Order: sequence, then structure tokens, then C-alpha cells
Amino acid sequence: MRVVKRNKPPSTSSLPPLDAYEPTPSFYYSDIVPTIRGSPRSYSVEYGRSEQDRGCLACMASVPCASLIAWIIMLVGIGGFTASMIIGVRRLREMLADPDWMYMMEDVTIGICVSVVVVGTFLLVVASLSSGKNSRHVFSTTKKNAFGRSLNIVCLIFAYTFHVVWLLICCALTLPLFLLILLRILYEEYAVECINLQNYGFPNKEPICDDRLYLFWTQGKENLICFGATFVSAVLVAISMVHFLIAIGANYKHLKETVFATYNAYNHNDVDDVRVSRNSLLETKM
Repeated sequence: MRVVKRNKPPSTSSLPPLDAYEPTPSFYYSDIVPTIRGSPRSYSVEYGRSEQDRGCLACMASVPCASLIAWIIMLVGIGGFTASMIIGVRRLREMLADPDWMYMMEDVTIGICVSVVVVGTFLLVVASLSSGKNSRHVFSTTKKNAFGRSLNIVCLIFAYTFHVVWLLICCALTLPLFLLILLRILYEEYAVECINLQNYGFPNKEPICDDRLYLFWTQGKENLICFGATFVSAVLVAISMVHFLIAIGANYKHLKETVFATYNAYNHNDVDDVRVSRNSLLETKM
């Protein structure tokens, strides 16, 4: 009879602690983010990334470039318009020696500028949601797509209305610019000794002569710079609204073609529908 000697099991004191064991890395389905590019049948997969890992920079990178440029131009124009308009109106009151002239202009200017900034930011947010990858996630279903198109139509109306309003503001700002340029021509080119403001639409004003005329022209030169900056700023705001109109129109067309792409994915009988489906998969970055 042969005796087999068995090894003793290791004692628990000789085993390493549980913290020494490191789990083996593994991928889960939630860590795999599919990204559709080009067509519904071809896609690339990004491993090991989640939406939280991408952070704020990736969210900012999804903002369309054209709408962001329009928003920045609008902010620059609004800032310049507000500052130069308020300073110009106050100095114009000093020129005319009338503290009650256009006393509500500051409040009206601030109200207009705040409303334009709010509407411009709203247009930027809608443009970000309606273009690129965001439109496929936000407006994925048919009802959501219809809501997105309706939202873009509302933004289109806002942008067009504000564009017309700022064109009218630019036209209104040509009047003080014309009067100040005329004052410069009369004082420097023709060397007039007196100016009667009643001839320029200011009633109950005495003629300005001699030293008062020199002081009036000195203040007029400063105001000419202010109203010139105001006019340029208003033109910038009008240009930014044109940018928003182009971007919103492109986003609306993209959302409308997405509906045809979804329908044509299940119906390939018509050649024209297939052609529309192929073109509609192009992403817009507006």
C-alpha cells in the first residue's frame, strides 16, 4: 500500500491582503460610445470615454463656428453702441445747454441693448442644438424634429426683425453725423462767425457767435467721434444679424433633410429620395 503525502493548504496569515489585488481592466457597453459618420451603415466606436469625461471643453467645441462668430460680432457692436451712444447724448446736451433734451435716451438705449443680447444668446443656443451631432441627439424623433424646425422659424423671424430695426437705427444715426459734419465744414472751410440753430430744427435757440462758437465746435468734434463709433457699432450689429440669418437657414434645411433621410432609410424605391438621403447626412456647422 502506497501512502501519498498531501501538501498542507497555505495559512491565511501568509496570503496577501485583499487590497493588493488589482481588478483587471474591462470595457462595458456603457463605456462604448458609437458615433455615426457618413452613412447609417458605417460608424466608428470610441472606447473608454463617457459623456462626463469629455467635460466643458468638448461641449464648447460643439458650438457652431459661424453662429459663435455672429454672437461675438453682436457683443462687440452692442458694447460699442451702448457706450458711445450714452456719452454722445450727454455731450450733445452740454452743447445745446438743454439738460432735458432727449432725457429718456439712456434708458431706451440700455433696454434695446439688453434685449438684443438676450435674443442673440437665444439664437446661439438654438443654433448649437440644431447643427452637427447635437441635432441628432436633441431632435432625434419626428416630433422633436418638427419642434426644432418650428423653433428655427421663430429664430428666423427674430433675426430678420432685429436686422430691419438695426438698419433703421443706422439710418437714424446718419442725421446727427450729417449735422456735425456740416458744422465742421461751416467752421473750418467757410469760417462763419455765427450759427443760427433755428435753421437746423432747434427752436428757441439764440445764435452762437465768437467764443461760444469755438466752444461749440470743440464739443462738436468730440461728439463727431462718439456718433461715428455709434454708427459703426450699429452696422456691426446689423451684420451679425445677417450671419444669424444664414446660420439659421442652414440649420433649418439640415433638420428638414433629416426627416427625408429617416424616411428614405426604409424606402429606396425612388432614386430622388435616395439622392436626398445621401446629401442629408452631411453635417452643418452653422
